[in-house]
This record gives sequence, structure tokens and C-alpha cells, in this order.
Amino acid sequence: MTDPVERFTVDSLLAPEVGVRVQRPELASVGVHWHDYYELGLVLSGTAEHVVNGQRGLLRPGSAFLLSPADFHEIRVAEGESLGCYNTVLDPTLMEPQLAALGSQVVAGLPWRTDDFGDAEPDFERLREELERHRPGSRQAAEALVALLVVELARRCGTDVPHRRRAGAGEEGLRQAVLFVDRHFREPITLADAAERAHLSPNYFSERFRAYAGVPFQLYLQERRLRFARSLLAATQLSVSEVCHASGFNSLSHFGRAFRRRYGAPPSAPRRSPEPGHEHVTI
Repeated sequence: MTDPVERFTVDSLLAPEVGVRVQRPELASVGVHWHDYYELGLVLSGTAEHVVNGQRGLLRPGSAFLLSPADFHEIRVAEGESLGCYNTVLDPTLMEPQLAALGSQVVAGLPWRTDDFGDAEPDFERLREELERHRPGSRQAAEALVALLVVELARRCGTDVPHRRRAGAGEEGLRQAVLFVDRHFREPITLADAAERAHLSPNYFSERFRAYAGVPFQLYLQERRLRFARSLLAATQLSVSEVCHASGFNSLSHFGRAFRRRYGAPPSAPRRSPEPGHEHVTI
């Protein structure tokens, strides 16, 4: 089934050997979409409404945000105006080690957003120049600049950045498995797929995952899909069938039963007005 919401991919935007790309566009409105990469943005000029997972916010000069592959968003710019910004595409293979080094609670806090990041503009520009000029050491310099921006943004967003304790035996593999699920929950992934990321047998992984995450693997995966579906229903006018498939469910009846059990009402129930800070998004 074709995705009802536009999706941008790493393969379409990044060369295989490069894990980051920086652009400096003047944006008009951008409709609801998601991507399989991390997106780091800094607003330089103009204002716009930014709707992330159904929650509204105002972008203005100095605003910055970091979105994960689990987020969907829309940018609404007034007609005849534009939003000047740095738009940075970050491959998960580059980004996720940076986040893992900050601690699992940091990853859980995504997406990030602050209105006090304007002084980071020189670092974005330096990153863009390093990637465009291809001087000796540019790749290493670019990766160092990404690390600097990520840590500083986490601090500005009020995210606790602790000293990372040494991971216990097998814990790093479980952390990577959780990240894998959080990135790919919209796809038909299995316990065996996640176990492979943790370098464990499926049976042993199932036991370890439950102890690590507090819930069985299938319940964690289903909960991740349901939260995404609920956000889509609240923030868009997509049909229940479209939301079902966009969230990773392949059976409308299964989706309906799971949604009712989790939220006490079917996904087909009349959509109420969004909660404070939320509003419907027109695609």
C-alpha cells in the first residue's frame, strides 16, 4: 500500500559514504511528512507554525529542533513569506551512537526543541563548509561538529546529559534493539530482526528484552505503533485505514481491537478537538 503521508529517505538525500548533509533553504510551507533519518534544523529568518506529532509550536529566528525517524511534522509558512534555515539530514548510523553516548533517557526525550540556539549559527555554517569543500579531515571535522551541536542542543532543551555508565553485558545490544524498533516500527519487523541487532538468539533475546524494557517485545512494538497512530488520528484527516497502514499494522481488524483495548474507544470514533497545543493538520 502506498504511504498516505510523504516520506523522505536517507538514500534519496545522502551519498553512501557521507552521513550528514546541510542545506540552507528558504522554505515555503511543507506538508505533513516523516523521514527515516534524523533532522536537525535552525531557523535564521522568518516565522512559521511547526506541527510535530500533532503538537503546535512557533518557529522564529534562533529556534532549533531535532526530530527522529519516529516523528512526523509539518511547517506552515504564511503565504508570500519564507523561512530561512539550516536543514541538516543525519544518517542514523552517525546519529544513534551520539545519542547512545548521552544515555537512554536522552533518546526517550526526542523530539527536542528550543528557541535559544541562534548562537550556534557559526557551527552550522562551519559544518556546511566542511561538507562542501572536501578538505583533508573534513569528514572527521564534520562528525565532531555534529557531536558538538547534539550535546549543546540537548543541554539547551533541558535534557539531562549524565556521564554515561559502563553498559552491562549485553545491555548495549538491547539498547540498539530498542533503537531499531523505535526507528522501524512502521515496517513489518519481527522479534528475530530485533534479536539480530542485539546479537542474541530469539528466545534469549525475548527474555532479556522483557527484563530490559519492562514489557514483552510484541507489546512494546504494538505500543509504539499505537502511539503513532493516535497522533496521526489527532493531527490529520487521514482515514482509519490509512492510519492503520501508516502506523505499521497490516490488519484493520487487529488495529481496531488493539486501539480499543489501549484507549477505550475505536479509532473510528468521532475525532475530538485536539488537546491544548494540538490542532488538526490538513494534508
